[in-house]
Amino acid sequence: MFPTRIAIASMVIFTAHSLVCAQETDSSSIHRYIHPRTEPFTDFTFTSPLPAPFIQAYPKREEMGDQYLDFLGVIAIVGETKRQRVDMRRLAHVLMGLIDNDQDGLPDDQLLWNKWKAKTNDRNRLVLYVTQQKAKFKSFDGESPSIYHQGWSSFRDGERLHLSNIQEELFHFLQRHFWEIEYPDAFGLDRNPLSIAHTSARRAVRNRHYVYDQDCISDSGCLVPEFFFCVMTDLMNGWQGDGFEAPGQSEWRLKGNRVAIGQNYPDMMKMILKMQNQGKLPRKWPSFFLNKSKSEMKPGSAKEQAS
Repeated sequence: MFPTRIAIASMVIFTAHSLVCAQETDSSSIHRYIHPRTEPFTDFTFTSPLPAPFIQAYPKREEMGDQYLDFLGVIAIVGETKRQRVDMRRLAHVLMGLIDNDQDGLPDDQLLWNKWKAKTNDRNRLVLYVTQQKAKFKSFDGESPSIYHQGWSSFRDGERLHLSNIQEELFHFLQRHFWEIEYPDAFGLDRNPLSIAHTSARRAVRNRHYVYDQDCISDSGCLVPEFFFCVMTDLMNGWQGDGFEAPGQSEWRLKGNRVAIGQNYPDMMKMILKMQNQGKLPRKWPSFFLNKSKSEMKPGSAKEQAS
């Protein structure tokens, strides 16, 4: 009887642990991306309530929620409640996939991230914010300084948060808060002379290759990241599958036409390829592996590493 009791107890403990894990695992049919080497970036230890030094640096943060996840000592991923843990994990994995595109467990642009780790503190830490509904994170939009740098809602218009939305907004986040600052000749806004990306974005509007709403086109802070994202959906592998329809052909007229992009924007194409070779820009979207066969999806497989 005694060994049986031990076995039953072990089953109960294992089952309880599995249930906890299941609650923090996205069991829906929505695409996921799982980075194979997470340890150098985050240990996925959720802190609740938000750390005292983080709140003391800016007391308004206390109203954000009670879930905190550290990413590389540079970024705070904040969730409204425990219900946001699934999406907080998804954000972390996709962010890893963008900055560690070769999946070797280290940021591809190590100089950039080492520089930011050295100068980051609780006052200037970048914040990715996940709420249940969009209205919650939008309610902080008038705050100064900004209480978050990019926000998502777990549900919007009755739909779950899509992987494509996470990837697009994280791409904008990296461009606005890292690439524009670190590489002004390539991405800087309103400089004289204009940066390569800004020059190309203006030309795309004139040529009607990029057609967007007037408010965005007249604001470089919106125009350049939105245009560059459209370009990169064609130049980075893997932007495909359900939920990856945007941008539409009516918005990005050169969609799917890599040759035409190179012909019309040769300086930007040259800049992108150079930065990709230097590890400063990703070569593929983290959803890339989701569209392969099961044998190729296994993290660390030879085919995956060769992609």
